[in-house]
Amino acid sequence: MTSRRLLGSVAAAALFGLTALPAMAQQGTLTWGKPAEITGFDVHVAGTVASWEMYQMVYETLLTADANLGLQAGLAESWEQTSDTTYTLTLRDGAAFSNGRAVTTDDVIGSLERIKNPETASYWSHQLGDIAKMEALDDRTVQVELATPHATFLPALAHITAAILPMTELRDGSFDPASQMLGSGPFMVANHNQDESWTLQANPHYWREGYPLAATLEVPIIPDESARIAAIRDGRIDFTTFENPDVQQMLGSVSEVAIQPQQTTNYYRLDVNALSEESAFSDKKVRQAMNLALDREAINDFVFGGSSAVDYPVPAAFGKDACRDLDTYAMPREERLEKARSLLEEAGVPSPEVALTMSSANPVLGRIGQVVQQNLSEAGFEVELNQVPTAEYLQKVFTDGDFDFSVSWLAGYTDPGMVIKWWDPEFAIWNLAFQENVPELSQALKDVASMSDDAQRDDKLTEICAMIDDGANLLALVGKSDYVVYRADQVAVKVAERSGSANTSQYSAEFAPQ
Repeated sequence: MTSRRLLGSVAAAALFGLTALPAMAQQGTLTWGKPAEITGFDVHVAGTVASWEMYQMVYETLLTADANLGLQAGLAESWEQTSDTTYTLTLRDGAAFSNGRAVTTDDVIGSLERIKNPETASYWSHQLGDIAKMEALDDRTVQVELATPHATFLPALAHITAAILPMTELRDGSFDPASQMLGSGPFMVANHNQDESWTLQANPHYWREGYPLAATLEVPIIPDESARIAAIRDGRIDFTTFENPDVQQMLGSVSEVAIQPQQTTNYYRLDVNALSEESAFSDKKVRQAMNLALDREAINDFVFGGSSAVDYPVPAAFGKDACRDLDTYAMPREERLEKARSLLEEAGVPSPEVALTMSSANPVLGRIGQVVQQNLSEAGFEVELNQVPTAEYLQKVFTDGDFDFSVSWLAGYTDPGMVIKWWDPEFAIWNLAFQENVPELSQALKDVASMSDDAQRDDKLTEICAMIDDGANLLALVGKSDYVVYRADQVAVKVAERSGSANTSQYSAEFAPQ
């Protein structure tokens, strides 16, 4: 076990803003049953929700998104786009890191430069577009000039991976983002026991006077779903989250427990390995047959009880029609199965044997796998189901490319132009181990990046959907909802009805002990 007792020295206390604390209105302790440990401390690098959830407690972004997926103020109190490539953002007066130092434009410019620096290896770099230059107009106003139009630059600033770091402390070595957290968000880290627990305390320099409402946030790590259910049932934790829709039935009879579903632009997906010569899916016809044989409606019905919906590479939550007329979705199932069998015959493998890999941490993935196994058997596939620990899953799929196909989920973010970019592996980076690089598709994705949200972009998205469907390399299945569960007799919780940035903790500063 690794222990980081961040209050153990004067230096640590100064770093996390724990010296000479002013009087605060915050009182009481909340306990958050966190489903998983973070996968890395660096907010600009780690690309897992388990990490994002914690970062959102400590860090802030220039912009955030509301429940309608529109942009709203974050660290920047105002912003303006003065041309296709020029943006001006003004920081909040009074915004400060938890060590008391004011957030300045130097921190903004340095953070964005760090994300764009190839040495950082941030998967978010490309989402920001090609930044030509940044200029501090004063301590609170920064102007960003892009080299070419990039329509999703502002939405990209609203994701936690674009958090603003304290660059003075990073440069002088008093803050190491690889092993510490120092932000301007509502909470700051007081203690961390790897894979066991965190203790967060209210940031006394948070710009919202009187917030967060809780003085302390205790965070036990509870990966086991049944253990979290027991903990919320008997009141040992105040709030937690689930991905399993069955939690509504399992806890619905407990009068003190409230369940808040949160709609998202996210969806469950299949990653299909087109690059491994040892996999039957290296043949595009086999991938296409698999895609046709999927019964997404059955996944919705049997796994989610009809509470989800079929989803697309361009998430249904955005209301676009781009992918809906493809044979994969629109053709009757029996015709799709017949076409799938014909493709397998053409490929010379009428009964391909493939293994479906899933993380054992999320029971929903296993249930999806069972439906997929049944779906594909109707076309002639023989599917073996392999549920493995999360670390092994991540290694096999995203590092080694040692798998046939896997079940996971994809963040839809706040604009369809953002999520669609992941089909270019040179842009995405995280799918290089299994995603085929298709030059025509990559070019179309570059083209759409400069288009505003209009009919022309909708036409380009339709063209892109057809190419994605043809490659059958990364497939949308059904929409994903999250479930915030809390003890209504112990805590008052505010949750947005919909999230586009996996930002369930967006209003954590307003969580109030009862």
